[in-house]
Amino acid sequence: MDRPIPAEIVACVQELASALGAWCEQGRDRPLEEHEDAVLERVRAVLPRLLGGVVRAATSGLDPRLARARAACPTCGRKVAPWERARARTVDTRCGTVALRAPWYHCDGCRRGWSVVGTTLGVPARARLSAGLRGWVVRLGATTDHREAVELLEELAGLAVGRDTVRRHATAAGTALAAAEDAAVAAVERTREAAEPVDAAPGHLLVEADGVMVRFPDGWHEAKVAAVGGVRDGEAAALSYVAAREGPDRFGPRVLAEAARRGALDVVGWTGPLRGRGLARLRPVVVLGDGARWIWELAAEHFGACVEVLDYYHASQHLWEVARALHPEAAAAAAWAEPLARRLRDEGAAPVLAALAAAVARDPAAADLLRRERAFFRTNAARMAYPAFRARGLPIGSGAVESAARHVVQARLKRPGMRWSEPGARAMLALRARLRSGRPLTPTPHAA
Repeated sequence: MDRPIPAEIVACVQELASALGAWCEQGRDRPLEEHEDAVLERVRAVLPRLLGGVVRAATSGLDPRLARARAACPTCGRKVAPWERARARTVDTRCGTVALRAPWYHCDGCRRGWSVVGTTLGVPARARLSAGLRGWVVRLGATTDHREAVELLEELAGLAVGRDTVRRHATAAGTALAAAEDAAVAAVERTREAAEPVDAAPGHLLVEADGVMVRFPDGWHEAKVAAVGGVRDGEAAALSYVAAREGPDRFGPRVLAEAARRGALDVVGWTGPLRGRGLARLRPVVVLGDGARWIWELAAEHFGACVEVLDYYHASQHLWEVARALHPEAAAAAAWAEPLARRLRDEGAAPVLAALAAAVARDPAAADLLRRERAFFRTNAARMAYPAFRARGLPIGSGAVESAARHVVQARLKRPGMRWSEPGARAMLALRARLRSGRPLTPTPHAA
């Protein structure tokens, strides 16, 4: 290095070296854990000043020799002189609280003021947290409750923030994500093209949807969650998620927007004459659900020709309900249901429909259940072609979205005593879906 190391940085490093040297004597023959604590404590003690020294040395506008220099307005380019006195600014960072003093400029023509803290360092005028620390706070707020987030941040990084700070930043980030999602949904509906760069899912494109209950001040309401990804070796793979408390009419376009981002609107071929107009063939979509009517309506409206698969385990539960109604004794119910469930998996709905047609109910309640289940299996017979689905390498169980209901929604929004406001739930559902999708917790510019 040709340039001399700034004196402020040298002083911090020397102070740290001296403190560590003193500990080597004080902590002789101590356990490793005590050495870890001692080094972390001493490093954290100098980190804020060390970061401040680096920022001051590396930021031209903070050079004391330029304190009276004129600067160009970021908006109009007009040269203006700084105010007589520099403005002090403190910013909480991942290295601790950093204190800065920077010349303050004001353009009379644009009626705006600025300093290099905002223009060069990228810290907004009223921000108390650096972008890096805000990222940590948002991630922790999306991962666990605010109290535990504060405790984790202090224990693991030695940083102290308030619970309200975690709540405010997590909610703001989730609100921004939800707004960006809404913009992407509107763009897909308008253009029928992906609103964000396509991250194509591998193999067959898979969409699974389900509902999960969340508690609000006026009681429990259903939030909806969808898993979108690919299929590899008969299993769901490379999943991403969307979640919101809204009806199927709003949630369907949200699922389509995410599916478009995963390749659902990619053209894979054309049908029609060799010359003239033809019809584009989109990537096939497999929609897997538990039998709720809104899922199939969503599939029909937004994916057109797709493969609909009824979760095999939900279908088996319907068989067991019939078995218990027809045969009160557990052994007899199992003797009726178990072989029939195997035939359902291996042969499809035909043997089940035959068995239900031949079944005789013992009482009116059982007869009513039998009528409903006959209708259920008859209506969903095409969605129970499990041998054909398995031969094509498609999953027949909706475990991916059932797992998503737990780790995307319930793990954060369904903790003891929690009641969510509508804006709070909207923000957190968007934040959780993004977090569990492994995507940045900031809006994608293409969707904004």
